[in-house]
Amino acid sequence: MRVIAAMTGFLAESFDGNAVPSHLGTDRDLLVQKMTGVDPYRALKHESNQIAMRMLPELKTFVESGPNPSARFRRATLVAAAANAIEFDVAGRDFKLDDLKEVMTKAETDLAVDHINAFRQLCRKSGHVTYLLDNSGEVVLDMLLISEIRRLGSKVVAVVRGGPVLNDATSVDAEEVGLAACADEVADTGAPTIGIILDRVSEDFKRILFSSDLVVAKGMGNYESLTEIELKCPVVYIMRTKCLPVAHDVGVARNKNVVLVRRANRQLKGGKRTHAIS
Repeated sequence: MRVIAAMTGFLAESFDGNAVPSHLGTDRDLLVQKMTGVDPYRALKHESNQIAMRMLPELKTFVESGPNPSARFRRATLVAAAANAIEFDVAGRDFKLDDLKEVMTKAETDLAVDHINAFRQLCRKSGHVTYLLDNSGEVVLDMLLISEIRRLGSKVVAVVRGGPVLNDATSVDAEEVGLAACADEVADTGAPTIGIILDRVSEDFKRILFSSDLVVAKGMGNYESLTEIELKCPVVYIMRTKCLPVAHDVGVARNKNVVLVRRANRQLKGGKRTHAIS
C-alpha cells in the first residue's frame, strides 16, 4: 500500500500530455526498487538468458545456412525482430525449440515495415555502429545480428543499461551470455533508464552515441526515448509494436514487427520532431 500511495503521488506530479512513456516507466520502476530494496526482475532475467541460450545454436544454424551474405543478414535481422516479439519475460517461459519455425515464419509475415536492405547498405557504409540493446534473453539473439553487422566491416559497440530497470539487459546479463565475444566493445549507458535519458546517462556513453555513424535501437523503450533526441546519424529501429501509441506513430497496426530506418531528426515548429523515413 505504501508503494501504491507513492506511485499515485508520482503520477499526479509527473503525468501529462507531454510526458515521455519511457521516462515515466523509468521513474516508476526505480521508485519500486527504492521502496522495496530489491530488483524484482533479477531471477526472471537470469531465466530469460538461459532460455535464449538454449535456443541460440539452432538459430545460429538457421542464420548461417542462408545462401548468400544478404540472406544471412536478413535472417539475423528477422531473428532480432522475433526476439522482441517473443517476450521472454512472459511467453518465453514456455517457449520450446520446436516452436522456432513458427516464430520465424511470423517474424516475416508480421513484418509491417521492411527496411532490411536499406539497413544492410547503411551497415556497409558505417565504421561505427552503436547497438542499443533491450531486454535480457533478447540480448542473446541480438548477438547473431551483431555478428552479421561486423561481417560487413563495421565496428559494433553493444550497449546495455547502466543499472537494473525492468527486465532490461545490464552488464550482468552481458557477462552471463558472453556478449563481449561477438561485439567489438560492450558499454553501458551509465544509468538505470528505460531507453536513453540524456540528462542521466554518462559522458562516456554520450561520446559513443554522438560519434556513431549508425544507431541500431531495439524495442519500444529505445524508440520512445530516441525520438526526443537530436541525432545526426541514421537510426534503425527493430521492434514489435506492442502498444497503440507507438504503432500509430510508426503508421502500422499493433503487434507488428518493424525494421525501420530513419534519417537524422528534423526540428519542427512548436518543438515537436519528425523524421525522414528512408
